[in-house]
Amino acid sequence: MPAWFSKVFRRTEGDEQGRALAAEPEPVWSEEADDAPPRRVIEAPVLMVEDETGGAAPAEIRIKARLGRAGDTCTLLVDRPVLEGHSFVCPDRDTAYAYAPLAAALFDLGDIDHVRIHHMTVTVWGERRDEAAWEAFAREAGRAIREHLSGGKAAILPEVMAEIPSEDEIRWTLERIIEQEINPGIAAHSGHITLNRVEGNTVYITMGGGCQGCAMSSVTLRQGVEQAFREAVPRLGAVLDETDHAAGTNPYFKDLPAEKG
Repeated sequence: MPAWFSKVFRRTEGDEQGRALAAEPEPVWSEEADDAPPRRVIEAPVLMVEDETGGAAPAEIRIKARLGRAGDTCTLLVDRPVLEGHSFVCPDRDTAYAYAPLAAALFDLGDIDHVRIHHMTVTVWGERRDEAAWEAFAREAGRAIREHLSGGKAAILPEVMAEIPSEDEIRWTLERIIEQEINPGIAAHSGHITLNRVEGNTVYITMGGGCQGCAMSSVTLRQGVEQAFREAVPRLGAVLDETDHAAGTNPYFKDLPAEKG
């Protein structure tokens, strides 16, 4: 079993069928795709971002905000490309300050953990909060994005863009990782990962078999698949799951497994 996979799942005593229960996930950032093709389970409210006068957003740059289901994400949808054809993920403040001026401006607003810039969307992760708190943050974030774009500033540094591999190189590398590391690791759970396509440096995958509809699929994606991908391709952008998990007929875990003391 690959090392990355053993960190996600551990065997427990008295498990006669050899099934693995998930360890308590560390507080890592998630790439659940608010901007991926819509799933039947997603019903997120949409908020208008206002400008500093309290009126509607200026016609030249219009921004809307959409809240995540768990209350810990907010996606800002911009009416033009923010990072055209590519994506960039900042899992911490230091990464933003080093490589992504737009993400750094959002971190300066405080109280967020992670930022993902993907084509015409900017998604931020933070502590769970209510709709009113996210709406207040969305207004500030909308102003920051609008100011950044109207000033002609780059979302990420040009030298970072220059280091992004070609789509063919990313595809070849990740298909090798999937075949040699990931799928052999999750085969014991009757699961498999398929690389659907690469657009710029953004990757779209599907989780099949026991992973489709599995309650632990997001943990597998975050702490296993994404980690392996990023170690192989450091300038990889967003990893987006296109799986219709609601259609899974044989998930490995129907519910989150309970921790045993």
